[in-house]
Amino acid sequence: MVICIAGMHRSGTSMIARMLNICGVHLGEEKDLIPPAGDNPEGFWENDKFRIINEEILACFNGSWDLPPLFGDGWTKDPRLLHIHSRASKLIKEFSAYHLWGWKDPRNSLTLPFWQAHISGLKIIVCLRNPYDVYLSLSRRGYASNTFSYALWLTYSQQLLAAAEDENRIITHFDSYFHDPQSELRRLLNFLQIEADDETLAKACKTISVDLRHSSGKINDLLASNAPQNLIQIYKELCLQAGPVYLSSLDKQERSSLDKFEPNFETDVERYKKLLASTTLETERLLNQVFE
Repeated sequence: MVICIAGMHRSGTSMIARMLNICGVHLGEEKDLIPPAGDNPEGFWENDKFRIINEEILACFNGSWDLPPLFGDGWTKDPRLLHIHSRASKLIKEFSAYHLWGWKDPRNSLTLPFWQAHISGLKIIVCLRNPYDVYLSLSRRGYASNTFSYALWLTYSQQLLAAAEDENRIITHFDSYFHDPQSELRRLLNFLQIEADDETLAKACKTISVDLRHSSGKINDLLASNAPQNLIQIYKELCLQAGPVYLSSLDKQERSSLDKFEPNFETDVERYKKLLASTTLETERLLNQVFE
């Protein structure tokens, strides 16, 4: 089984990758993992070889992690990607000896169709966090505009959801790991059909640090921050799919806000593709507004 860990930056992808690694998911040789840094002292748990390929894919379309390209239909067959496809195939073969492996990179949210062309039945973990908290985290790193952060969150989320089939994805909320981490991790492992004893589960959950959580915004904080309505819609829908641990972590006011929300779950992938197409120009406008 191959696992792709994706989601917007600052949404717990590193934390979740580390826990899954302890539970038996091979992430690559230690020398290939990006070392800890000031903005991620617990480690990124990110294989540099996959990161480089993802960055090259984005660069082929004149994009980057913080200025995502606007991919067209059939973009994975673009001739500019031929040499990258070849390198990706070789990289995947390096993991052929492992029955359970994966990689983590928030950029997977943008490049997922590329990897799906190489790996059938790819399991996708969608790491979710309140966009307001993502904005606060990015602002501490010099990205002060919530307009920028929200446009980026929309792009990452819409492109990821448009590519991730319902049966092959699971949504896990960052906040769940500060409420009942073992139950939420067990939920992930059950989805991935990974067996782990209670001791391993406890060891994995001990890696969770409260220092990772500099903010814990509420849904109402997001509503009060002038977030775009389509962002709020998508976030609330994803919250409702984030499992019982997350829902039980909400206070009465937050749960009431979700209960009043009428989601539209039918044909998720197709609907998100349409939503992505309809809001691409708006997202581009918001990003351009930041850089003008």
